[in-house]
Amino acid sequence: MSEPKNSSALALPEILPDHPREECTVMVDDISEKKFSSWEEFCTFFDSWCEKNKVLFFKKSGVLLGKYKESGERLDPELVEMFKFNRAFLACKYYRADGGLVQSSNGDYRSGCPAYIILKLDTEEKKLVVTKAVLVHNHKLCPIEFANCFRRGRYLGDALFVIRMTNKMERQFLGVQDIRKLKVYLRKQDPDLRYVIERLGELFVVDPAAKVKLAFVENHCIMKYAILITSNMKNLCLKFSRVLYLSKITHMSDEFDFYTMLCEDANGRGRECVCCIAKKDTPNIFRFILVSLVQSVPEIKYQVNCLIIENYSEELDVIRDLLPKAQIQFCRTWVLETLYNKAIEMEGFFHDNIWDLLCNLANSSSPSSYADCLRKMKTVFCKGFVQYFKSTWHPYKEMWVESWAFEPSKGNVFRNLVSAHQQLLASELHSTMKFADYVKIICKLQTQKAETVDFDEVEVSKHYHEICPVELADLVDEEISAAKSGCFKIRNHSDCFLLSDGTSDYTVNQEQTSCSCTIFALTLSYCRHIFAARLWSGESLFSFPDPCNNISTKCKSTSTAIL
Repeated sequence: MSEPKNSSALALPEILPDHPREECTVMVDDISEKKFSSWEEFCTFFDSWCEKNKVLFFKKSGVLLGKYKESGERLDPELVEMFKFNRAFLACKYYRADGGLVQSSNGDYRSGCPAYIILKLDTEEKKLVVTKAVLVHNHKLCPIEFANCFRRGRYLGDALFVIRMTNKMERQFLGVQDIRKLKVYLRKQDPDLRYVIERLGELFVVDPAAKVKLAFVENHCIMKYAILITSNMKNLCLKFSRVLYLSKITHMSDEFDFYTMLCEDANGRGRECVCCIAKKDTPNIFRFILVSLVQSVPEIKYQVNCLIIENYSEELDVIRDLLPKAQIQFCRTWVLETLYNKAIEMEGFFHDNIWDLLCNLANSSSPSSYADCLRKMKTVFCKGFVQYFKSTWHPYKEMWVESWAFEPSKGNVFRNLVSAHQQLLASELHSTMKFADYVKIICKLQTQKAETVDFDEVEVSKHYHEICPVELADLVDEEISAAKSGCFKIRNHSDCFLLSDGTSDYTVNQEQTSCSCTIFALTLSYCRHIFAARLWSGESLFSFPDPCNNISTKCKSTSTAIL
């Protein structure tokens, strides 16, 4: 059958017939008042419903939610993404408004089919609702025609493929091919999501060995979290896996939390092993982070001796399964702040010595001193707080009291590392950023210049001035400063480091003791490229063969020309 040329099928008819006018009628399953949490959910259900009843309904018209301005308010972009339409009108293939005719295969005209469905968005309930469904057809349903015309996912377009991809992505790392496919199929999707994929594509260009996981809200093209592990992060984690620190930053955004797993490199600096951006209240996020890290660097499973975490809610059993040799430690500062706030809440007023007593308890140097503080607690705090403490914190004393700590003062080191790292992030992040902005910042922070911005060269300079001739120590000062301020692109190959400053390329050996540059050839001492490679890879700036060996006699004759 074909449509008359004057058909107005794309407009929502003002008068909709509720009953067929011919005897050949077919009823299908009623879906009146059925509700859906998203446009994709409706489409998935509707495809199965049409397939079951062997009926062909087509979306004749609809009012896009992004263009619906009746309320006069700016709609939440996430709401627009989820529901697509404020109103949609779907009708049988042979539908005609009241009085309309449809042409049969033999050329005759008869009344069109009255079957139609109206779908509207309930913005208060945040549901798409089938407000009206006339499901009685006035013609026979043809299985052959259905088989030839039906196409699952016909209302989703490219989004169907993307959703199928994203539903499978959460448990696997993305490859270059996945990024390319997403870029193609996201052309008509949310621009912020396209921007995320484009940034990740750029990351794979400069770092093909990077590991990326993206998780989406099920059956939606809405980002839930992103986990990123660069090749340098993997190398740092592998070399400095003895103690790891989990940092969670919640105050940078109203919508997202920022997680990092830090290690301490040979220069005492906190370095990222994994980064994660996640929507607030994403369940099991720490599990996903830790699983991703172990998948990326399997060797660390039995190398991590201690994992320091910031709060009590993390899944301790998951940590023990994934890192069976790791001792779990709570951040002592977080424990003290939690106990202090709880004590003030339960006591109802402030005691001058509450904080001091809690600090003495946490910093107990032996089990006996801890027991003494515990007895004293009973004389200072109310019975309710003492009971709370004994049931909640006393059973885990090995995880936060100094006497049972993995290493003395390691908790303080953790706070210093996290504090320095958060200060660095605070200069880059702000609460109005979108998901794509956070991905861009993560990629930016993995550059050599960003990694060394908080490096203090004073101690290094002092050390070299103590062991080297003045001329050589002055040269080292200049080269360290150049290593910190220079914008080097560094790539770690199997047998060397390749550095580029935008003008020339340099090669530093894998041990980071020699370089192809002129300064090293003249002095046989550390140059800016060796320092940059060592800062990047986390190797000590002090661990080297005798810096004065074979160079002290040469230093005076060459340093003047170099400087």
